[in-house]
Amino acid sequence: MSEVSEPDGETEAAVEVTLVPKRGGTSVIWNWFGFKSSDTEQTSVICKVCRRVVTARGGNTSNLFHHLKNTHAREYEEATRAKTSASGTSSTSGARPKTTQLSLQASFTAATPYDKSSKKWKDITRAIALYIAKDMVPIQTIERDGFRHVVHTLDSRYELPGRKFFSQKCLPELYTEVRDRVMNEIRHLEAYSATTDLWSSRTTEPYISLTIHFIDDDWKLRSRCLQTAFFPEDQTGAIIALGLKDALSAWGLDEVRLVCMTTDSGANMVRALEINKWTRLACFGHRLHNAI
Repeated sequence: MSEVSEPDGETEAAVEVTLVPKRGGTSVIWNWFGFKSSDTEQTSVICKVCRRVVTARGGNTSNLFHHLKNTHAREYEEATRAKTSASGTSSTSGARPKTTQLSLQASFTAATPYDKSSKKWKDITRAIALYIAKDMVPIQTIERDGFRHVVHTLDSRYELPGRKFFSQKCLPELYTEVRDRVMNEIRHLEAYSATTDLWSSRTTEPYISLTIHFIDDDWKLRSRCLQTAFFPEDQTGAIIALGLKDALSAWGLDEVRLVCMTTDSGANMVRALEINKWTRLACFGHRLHNAI
């Protein structure tokens, strides 16, 4: 049986028909062969050079190369070069990358922990302190196996200090840094308002919070929570009034520039602002809650 069937009327008519490429064909040989657009099953392979139908059962391309070799020498040379070039590119891309052997000094350096006075060690430690503060996670987190594993995986040369180091050094230093920055920001305010509230933690410990609101030089509304302080004293109006005065003084804020202070409608809070002779603005949310 011949590899190439004799041209018939149908094949001759295909000369004027544009051939479509093989669906999913990856071999370079398909640059010289195609199918009629009406051949939806793509069963009859047609040579683009001579327009003859070539047998290629099961997608086997060997017969197609054989057809070019016996019939179209120039096209066969081009197909061979293209096949060799594609094969070389594939083998190069799949080759295993060369490994570079570290020098003896580099090997020792890679296994040596960072010096605690180095910039790298300080930067990582500060980043962990920021994580604890901003995400408000327990300091004990840094002693848990999962967290230590993550840190070691990210940088095996970093030795994570204990929680006492963070609680007694890192976090206080971070607080001082942030406090100084906020004080510089609010030091020369011409006017500001404030919000204060007494609340209890989940363990029923009493706290008082103070937040100020102001417009900066770029006309943007800013809010800064200045402090949340433990407040174990009797929560009388007089004691609250004194505590709020001390809080403003500790942050260098002149109470004369206080426009108003928003509080709930608790009798002790109302009395505290009356004692200090500050303008009080009732909290809308608290009033709505009482109304409901």
